[in-house]
Amino acid sequence: MHGLHTNKIAALFPPPEFLSMPSAGIDISDTSIKYLDAQYTSKGLIPRVFDSVSLKEGVVVDGVVRDTDALSAALKELYAQNDRRFANVSLPEELVYLYTLEIPTVHGDKEIMQVIEFSLSEHAPIPAENAMYNYDIIRRRGEITEISVTVFPKDVVKGYLEAFQKSGFQVKVFELEARSLARSVTSTAVEGVSMIIDFGRTRTGITIALGQIPIFSTTVKIGGDAFTESIVKHHKVSDADADTIKLQQGIVECTPEALCQDLITTTQALVKEIQRHYRYWNTRKDEEGNNIAPIERIFLCGGAVGVKGLPEHVSDVLHVPVEIGNVWENMFSLDEHIPHVSRVDSWRYATAAGLLLRDVL
Repeated sequence: MHGLHTNKIAALFPPPEFLSMPSAGIDISDTSIKYLDAQYTSKGLIPRVFDSVSLKEGVVVDGVVRDTDALSAALKELYAQNDRRFANVSLPEELVYLYTLEIPTVHGDKEIMQVIEFSLSEHAPIPAENAMYNYDIIRRRGEITEISVTVFPKDVVKGYLEAFQKSGFQVKVFELEARSLARSVTSTAVEGVSMIIDFGRTRTGITIALGQIPIFSTTVKIGGDAFTESIVKHHKVSDADADTIKLQQGIVECTPEALCQDLITTTQALVKEIQRHYRYWNTRKDEEGNNIAPIERIFLCGGAVGVKGLPEHVSDVLHVPVEIGNVWENMFSLDEHIPHVSRVDSWRYATAAGLLLRDVL
């Protein structure tokens, strides 16, 4: 039963809510807050509530909270409309440092955290007193353990925490957005290297993951709004109508010619960035001079991913399989449950779905 094997016991024997302490997944960007919660059923972890609130310009800028009161007010609105108290919350890549580290195999979390602390000055230009960090174990090879380290500036996290403390939500964990995405769209059976492209409204996140663990992440200042603005300019339509045109015509059947040129120019700029990071990874070598495992597949996700022809264009340029990620990959099988949200809308909730899965994977 595809996508359910890791949560089989929880699916067959759903725990009482007071024991499972179910969390909402809350994904915050510069433009909006996406909220998702779910419940355990015999079919898997089934989405229950899809919700979102738009953020005014200037509330969150490049991932940094600039107006704590305004963010808190938006969160209060979500809290009042829903009944989840606890939340797993994503933090954007813009100001986060992600690196891999090989350490002697040890068994205690305390020892690993101490090794990371000593490594900070070499890998993250954040003073130790302003650093919050965590790790995921990538793999163990005898006496060596490879880990992925995520470092957040404390002052950035503080802005989010203050907003949540005033909202009613209780944060269980802050997590790197790329980690949530990888957990959402990458099957638990996948062990190779994948590239995940999160195509948002104002920016695009590029993540390289080994299995479900991100080992590289960056952000490109190209997003779906560039397509929308071009369509609005040439067709004199609303943003909503422009979104429909993106889905139905995209870069394949666009008219007039001037619009096609605008869309293709934006697409080429985005694909050039993806290609640059793809080549960077695939030409890397380890300490012995051997090629590092290549990228085997590319997943596209994010609210602006539905530009017709985009997946095919990326695949043609990179000569690697490209697919639009299934947001529900590890929550339930689409053969057994159809969520009450369209496939197009579901792409916006990839990060929130990965935050939900943190409690069960």
